Order: sequence, then C-alpha cells, then structure tokens
Amino acid sequence: MGNIFKPKPPPPPKVDPAIEKAKKKEEDRKRDLEREQESFDARKARGMVGSRSLFGKAGGSGYLS
Repeated sequence: MGNIFKPKPPPPPKVDPAIEKAKKKEEDRKRDLEREQESFDARKARGMVGSRSLFGKAGGSGYLS
C-alpha cells in the first residue's frame, strides 16, 4: 500500500557560480544595449542624429556645406 502522506519534494539543484555570474553579466550587457538604443532613438526623434541633421557631424560640416 502507498504512503498517505505526500513526500517532500527534493530541493532544486544549486546553480554553478560561474554560470550564474555569466548570466548576470549577459543581462547587464543586454540592459546597457537597450538603454543605448533608447538614447539613440530619442536623439534621432529630436533630429540630432541622421543624414540631414545639423548636429550630425562635428567640426561644422553639415550646415550649408
């Protein structure tokens, strides 16, 4: 006959610290790329970046040149 009490589930396996560290590093890199893309999109929307932008190239080239 079976046990009427439910057995305790086994604890989840421990994650390797190197894998956990690599995963955190990848998440940080992904977050930084998303933040950089948002910044670029905002600058492009304001007209500060692009082929027809007056502020696109440093050194004055871009406005009547």
